[in-house]
Amino acid sequence: MNEKFFDLAREKQDRMINGAIEVFAKNGYRHASTDDMVKTVGVSKGLWFHYFGSKEGIYVFVYDYCVKYMLLELSTIVNENEKDYFELMRQVALTKTKVGKNYPYLTIFLEEAARETEQAPVAKTAEARRIYEERISGILKSAEIENVSDKARRERIRRMMDYCVSSIIREKTAQSADSEAIFRELRAYIDLVRDMTLSLS
Repeated sequence: MNEKFFDLAREKQDRMINGAIEVFAKNGYRHASTDDMVKTVGVSKGLWFHYFGSKEGIYVFVYDYCVKYMLLELSTIVNENEKDYFELMRQVALTKTKVGKNYPYLTIFLEEAARETEQAPVAKTAEARRIYEERISGILKSAEIENVSDKARRERIRRMMDYCVSSIIREKTAQSADSEAIFRELRAYIDLVRDMTLSLS
């Protein structure tokens, strides 16, 4: 990557980063094209290659950027000492919607990147992937779902919440909903599931 990218005005940097994130999130690595990035952002293909060298270079930069940005926001919002699962889910949801205010497709991109199968970009982002996956799993690893003693049922609740959060963010982002509205929707579902688990006791 050409470090002169960071000499660009911040607004232009963000437009390019957002454009790449959106194209990769919607298409995956193989089907993403720099032509789509040009259309999305309005920056010539020549400049994309000048700063990043190739599509792979864009992907690697964007992935590393997204991981660092998400981890920074998590560190400011998530309480490391919190053990209640639903409160931690609320904090994670708040982080994702806060991130989405500046980079709407960032969370979706990271989810899609976790399923990426193209070997070259996966290999070149391996360390960042490891760091991100360990951090995310570590947040909720020791979280407790009170009043649910059955391990299989607890795991289903966790999966249900993951699916719910992911689906709402995808749906609302496609509708261009603002981050506050997305968080309100997420919180309503988190509270609903929490109340449902309390009734199981």
